[in-house]
Formats: sequence, C-alpha cells, structure tokens
Amino acid sequence: MDLEIDNLTIILLFLLATLAIYHRFFSTPQPLVHPLLLGKQSDISTVRKSGETGVYRSWATGQGAPLTVRPASSVKVVSDVVTGPKITDSKKERFILDVPITDEGLTEITRLIPIGLSLLFPLTETSSVVVLLPPSPSTSLPLLLLSVASTADKPLVILPSPTLLSSAIANKGRHPPAGVVVIHVNLLEDVIEQLYENKSSAGVLVIGDPDKSTQGVVKIAKGKGINVKYWEEIWEIAESSAAEKYQPKEKVYSDVHSFYYAQQNDQTVVTKVTHLNVTAGIASLLSSFPADKRPSAALNDTVASAVPLTTPLGMTIALSAVWTGASFRLIGNHEPVWDPEEVDHAAELEVLADTEKGLPKPTILFISPRHHHALLNRLQYTYTSHPFASLAARHKSHSIRAGHIDRDSLWDKVLWSGMRENVLGGIAGQRLRGVILVGDAPPPDALASSHLLLSLPLTRLHPSPFSTGPVFVTHFYDLQSPGVGHVLKEVDMWDGASVHHSGGSEKVHSGPPASNIEILLKGDKVNEVYEEEEGRPIHGSIFIRGPSVLERVDDKGRDVDGWVNIGENAKVQTNGTFIIDHSPIRLKA
Repeated sequence: MDLEIDNLTIILLFLLATLAIYHRFFSTPQPLVHPLLLGKQSDISTVRKSGETGVYRSWATGQGAPLTVRPASSVKVVSDVVTGPKITDSKKERFILDVPITDEGLTEITRLIPIGLSLLFPLTETSSVVVLLPPSPSTSLPLLLLSVASTADKPLVILPSPTLLSSAIANKGRHPPAGVVVIHVNLLEDVIEQLYENKSSAGVLVIGDPDKSTQGVVKIAKGKGINVKYWEEIWEIAESSAAEKYQPKEKVYSDVHSFYYAQQNDQTVVTKVTHLNVTAGIASLLSSFPADKRPSAALNDTVASAVPLTTPLGMTIALSAVWTGASFRLIGNHEPVWDPEEVDHAAELEVLADTEKGLPKPTILFISPRHHHALLNRLQYTYTSHPFASLAARHKSHSIRAGHIDRDSLWDKVLWSGMRENVLGGIAGQRLRGVILVGDAPPPDALASSHLLLSLPLTRLHPSPFSTGPVFVTHFYDLQSPGVGHVLKEVDMWDGASVHHSGGSEKVHSGPPASNIEILLKGDKVNEVYEEEEGRPIHGSIFIRGPSVLERVDDKGRDVDGWVNIGENAKVQTNGTFIIDHSPIRLKA
C-alpha cells in the first residue's frame, strides 16, 4: 500500500516539529546558575571534635585553600582604597555621601587629616580618636574620611551611641586612651562636662558648626583646660608652614586601624580592627557579586546602604564603593540625630530618588529588613491594582521557577517597569540592578514576592559585629523560593502563619559561609545528629574564624584556635546553607 503525503500534511508536521522544538528549548528560560551549584554550597571538613560540627567553608573556596585577605594586591592598607592604582579617571567627579568629589580631592583630604590632627592636638604618646557622630549623611562623611586616614598612633574608636562615651573614656585597657573626641555640635556642652568630670586630657573636635557659633562654649571649655577645635581648622593648619615638620609614618597591614563598640544581648562588645581585617572584609563583600555585577565606575554605579558606618560592615560597604569608583549614599534619617521617635522607612527610600538635588539614583541597594518590607508593601499595593496583574505574575513566576529572572520581558515592558518607576520616586526602577538584604532573612512568601515585584534576585547577607565582612551570604542568583501564588491571593506575605508552601513560619536560609569565613556549630545535641542516619539539620551556636573576623578586647576574648562566638544560633541544612535561629543552645562543658 502506497502512503501518500500531500503538501498540507508536510506543512502541519513542520509546524508541529517547530512548536515542539520551541517548547523544549526556548519557551522555558535557562537558569542563571546551574542547580547543582545550589545543591551543595558548603564544603565541610572530615575531622571534627566532640560537641562540634566539622569546619564549614564556602564550596567555592574549599578546604585547604588560602583565605582571601585583600581585593587586589595593591590594597594592603585602608588608605590604598583611595591612593592605590585604579583604572578610573582620578579627575572624574562622583558623589560620596551626597558630596561631589574627585579621587584627586579625596586623596588630598585624607593626606591632610593626620597632619591637622597632630598639629591641633599635639600628643607625644599613642592615643585614640574617639568618634561619636550620629548616623546621617551629613555627619558620616567625616567618619569615612577619618577611617581612610587612620594611623597606628591614632587609631579610631567608633561609638554608635552617646551612652557608650563614658565607657570609651574610662577605657579599662581596651584601647589607647582618648586623645581627641570627635562629636557633633549638638553634644558639645554635654561632652565637655563629661570630660571635665572624668578628668580626661582629651581634646574635642567639633563637626557641624562651620560658622563657629559655639565660641562661648569653647571659651568655657578652655577655662576648664579642654582643648576644643573645629573640623574646618584641620585644613587651615594642615596647609600652613607648621605642617612642613610633620613626618608621616608608613602603614603596614598588621597595624591597628580602629576599635568598634557595640551593644549585643545587653552587653558592651569592643572589637579591634587591623588594616588586614578591613581589606579582607572588602574582598569578602565584593566576592559575593558576580564579576559583571560588582559596583563599577564604568557603569556609573551608585551604592546606597542602610548599614551605619558605626558598624564594621557598614564601613566596609562604604570603603568598597570608594575603591571600585562608585558613588556612595546612605539610607536613613538625614537629620543629625541618634534615635528619631518616628521612622518612615518608605520615605527614607524615596528621598534617594529625589532628583531635585542632582544626586544619582542608587543602582545597588544594601537595605535593612524594614526598608525591604516598606518597599515590597508599596510595590504590592500598586501591583494588585493593575488589571493584568495575575497574568503577568504567572508569566514571571514561570521564569523564576526555572531559575531565571530579568527585566527585559514583554510583561516587564507592559506592567512591571512602569509599576516600579511610579513607586517611591522610582527607587526600584530600571536603573536598579542589585538588592542585598542585610540582616535576618525574610519569610518564604516575602522572598518570593521580592523576586516577583523587583524582577531581581534578593541576596541575603548576614552580618555580625565581630566581622568586617559577611558571615553568611547567599549565591547572587539563588532564586529558590516557595512560589508566588500568595501575591495573587493578596495574602499578607509577612505573616509567618500564611506560609502555605513550606508548611510553617520558618525563615529562608541566609546562605553558606562567606568566601573567607570558616564556620562551626557547637551544641549539646550535635553528636546525636551525627550518629543518626536521617540527615536532619544540625543545630548549634555559631563560631567563626578568618581574616575578616575581629579580635575581642572586652571581658570576653577569643576562644581556642581563634574561634569567636558571635552570640547567635543557626541550623545547617544538607545543602550547606544556614538558617539563623534565635532559640537557646546549651554548649557542652
């Protein structure tokens, strides 16, 4: 029997084959990262002690490999982030904390600061520069400049709150005695009184009073034997003939750079930072980005951070932006206050998008959980009011489940891009290309919502006052989430009880250890888990070690072999990612 095939049949078969090929290879987007790389994200040592896990490292780093201590061979000390060789134009202007400045200007300013301090506050012995400034852009710039210019004979002592000033002045052998106290003008009278009562010989450097309107208070201070100078006087004396006698000392990576005070679990924590700690923190932070996603002057990037510069990580983010040639801005209250009574986190984001001042919108955001919460709530409200929201969400969620996300699809042009440009001044608009959540990881529903509404991966970074860099950080392209059906149903994505996919109120993971951090967990039930064959998560207290880990100089020092207990608990999953857990853990004696 002869089989006859007419032209119509051939055309239909050709169309069927074309559709099959399209569905197989083109309709489902390719994942941004291979799933196998997310299946094992940590490398654990084969040897462990009783009551402890093995030592966890990032899978990309591996066991036995040296840990990175600097972002480039030219960055050996902190000042090298400004003065070191760069591919960017040193005369090109950018914005550092809302102030236009070139690299040439930044280099000259940081050269003059040590000269001015030495001449204004002449001391023969090693002393510290205690910095007590509110976390606002107007007062954080002096802190950043002081950090870049810090010297071994005058290390910084950075305080996050006025309540810690008396402890810093009392010192108790934690750091060199205070030689200079750098304050905002609002605290001038209180600080003078406190120095006089403590019989301290420290001088006072005043920020925020360029007109010197507090001369009356300064005269009273001089009558009490307290030397008070203004920030603007640094440049005057550093460029005078007296500066010719100043001989700068060469900095080395092992020099002490600064000391940080912090409050944790109702205790005062004091850590010592060397130049090596800072450069290692910069290297660790930048390694959390793919090479083409790092902050870059070539892309005219602007980094905006909600992490105060009074924390080790906050300073690392700022120094990283300076080194890469990007602009840098702060997210927060622009008034020089410490604890504002009411905080509108959405308004703090919207200010960054205000174009009246001629400042660039951020391209990379380091945001807190509260800022992330405010941003998603505004986006969700606008999203649910669009008539094609459900259809667009189904299309976008299909790509997310396949491990792919971008901002160039048809539905992005029809719905998502316009929605983002119309929310909070367009802070999440097309210019934004990276979002890093610093702090506790969100609920699973909120993570899925973030991927959907921002059309960007959400990198989760877990910080600690004991490290200049991240402790845990997720893979930049990790899009694993429980789905986005809850957005369609208008369920509260921040209510842990609404997590219908995960079956509980648990947070998502915070990633594996950062690139140059080693992690181990200690707990009284660690041995039990190893003896079982079920493979359930191991739960314990977090101990960290590495070049970005800081030495404690308060009452509690380092553990054996350089391990530091960061005061938090976690459980490690079978793929090597960690979920931060605040339930109590009992350590074996």
